[in-house]
Amino acid sequence: MYKQKQMGGISMAQIRGGELVQKVLKKEGVKYIFGIPGGHIYPMMESCEENGIKFIGVRHEMTAAMMAEGWALATGDFGVCTATAGPGVTNLVTGIANADRNCSPVLCMAGKAKVIEADRNELQDFNQIDLYKSMTKHARSVQETHRIPEYVGRGIAEATTGRPGPVYMEIPRDIMEGYVNEEEVEFQKTYRLTNKPMGNPADIEKAAKILDEAQRPVVIAGSGAFYSKAQNELKEFVEKTGIPFFTRNAARGLVPDSHPLFVSIGATGHPVFAGAIQNADVVLILGTRPGYIMKRESFPANAKIIRVDIDAAAITDQLDVEVGIVGDVKEVLKQLIAAVKKNTHQGWVEALANGKTQMVQAVLPLLTSDQKPIHPARLMFEIMQRIDENTIVVIDGGDAATFGNSFLPATGLGQYMGIANGSFGPLGVGVPYAMAAKLAHPDKKVILLTGDGAFGYGAMEYDTAIRYGIKFTTIILNDSCWGMIKRSEAQRATEEKPFVGLFLRDVRYDQVVEALGGHGEYVTEAAEIGAAIDRAIASDKPAVVNVMTDVNIGPNR
Repeated sequence: MYKQKQMGGISMAQIRGGELVQKVLKKEGVKYIFGIPGGHIYPMMESCEENGIKFIGVRHEMTAAMMAEGWALATGDFGVCTATAGPGVTNLVTGIANADRNCSPVLCMAGKAKVIEADRNELQDFNQIDLYKSMTKHARSVQETHRIPEYVGRGIAEATTGRPGPVYMEIPRDIMEGYVNEEEVEFQKTYRLTNKPMGNPADIEKAAKILDEAQRPVVIAGSGAFYSKAQNELKEFVEKTGIPFFTRNAARGLVPDSHPLFVSIGATGHPVFAGAIQNADVVLILGTRPGYIMKRESFPANAKIIRVDIDAAAITDQLDVEVGIVGDVKEVLKQLIAAVKKNTHQGWVEALANGKTQMVQAVLPLLTSDQKPIHPARLMFEIMQRIDENTIVVIDGGDAATFGNSFLPATGLGQYMGIANGSFGPLGVGVPYAMAAKLAHPDKKVILLTGDGAFGYGAMEYDTAIRYGIKFTTIILNDSCWGMIKRSEAQRATEEKPFVGLFLRDVRYDQVVEALGGHGEYVTEAAEIGAAIDRAIASDKPAVVNVMTDVNIGPNR
């Protein structure tokens, strides 16, 4: 990537634009780039390996974007994806839009037709910038080779500073292939701020007083708590105050579900959460927003709401707040820990625990059901037995997501991720997230729960997993149907107007994965589930356990 140029008898090292990209990424600790090779982007790709960055070549660009977000969810740092110009860029869209709605830091690096070819109907040339402006924090095109580090560094800063989110950056091929004198290129010492904003002391004092006087307080921690790396502070805060807590989105596992003050996932559809919110007198919300999973109408009008968010505009989003604290969740929790009194809420905690117990008792018979087709709750029970503190759980699909979120525990930081991480809700996140999680934590066991419909989006990415030796186990809740839609729209179906497009085939997905070089298991009997999962995990290959479940049973039945 280097060449020598004589300047007045002095030999000067010249460096190509694509190499400049890699130097900045290496400086910022990037280990992987996810994407598909293409002519417009190859000058950047070919310098990866020499800079110690591994390129993971996927089978579809949507996977690349979702792997980049999966890396962010597994590590708390930004992920990087790339695509060639034109259709490569458009194939990224769903993954980038999902990262935007999930507030996940992703750096998207794209190719572009040469500057000298602009507006000449060249191959794969169109207005990519405007496409991405609506779904990114920052969208820019680099027009000068020597400014590549400046632009890439700014992109990283935008993705990781304040409310995290995706950033789009394109580099025309002639800019990427251009050479500049390396001595004339400016690299900053750092592109990211390390100091985080603290809350206003007056707001902290007011919030502390409300929390001290609360009788039935709860804490809801979301993605903002995860990206601020507030796991120690959250644990210390709830233990000092005795306040029960819920986690949601990327914060699942921030403090493990095994903690005695943990109640449930923070989702309105969970009966324990819904009951707790309706009866709470104080709600402390840490870095998360109401939406389709946590409904604003679930919050009682007489509850005092305290919100902490790094984005000032989010503080009053959909809810009337008693105290709004603008600041980094980690830093604000430090302030609150110092300000609040030590307390317990034993009666309140026990009441919520009793609600959990009642819910468990209600489903106990289902956990050991031997019915055929297999009851999904029995499948959840078998998976639960194989999750420990070194297990990463990934969830994809409609019914699979609802069952998984209700039954499967989050055991650690960055060890629970899935379709319910935000409000966009695309199917197909499972396999990309699982691969990224395994790359981020090669010493941990990765289990993906998905529906058969969702699995179809990423089945060919098992080729990617096998090529790169990325070993994880997928368990398919296979009802041969778009089951959630079938039940939700059942009242519409009649003999005159039957279901349309909802039924799938009884596909042997296990054999598909075996044909690609992985390990497959096929399960039709409940008693066979556990052994099949164990064999899949022990196979030391990317594996699939294809479990035939009852299409007529959903999370609410």
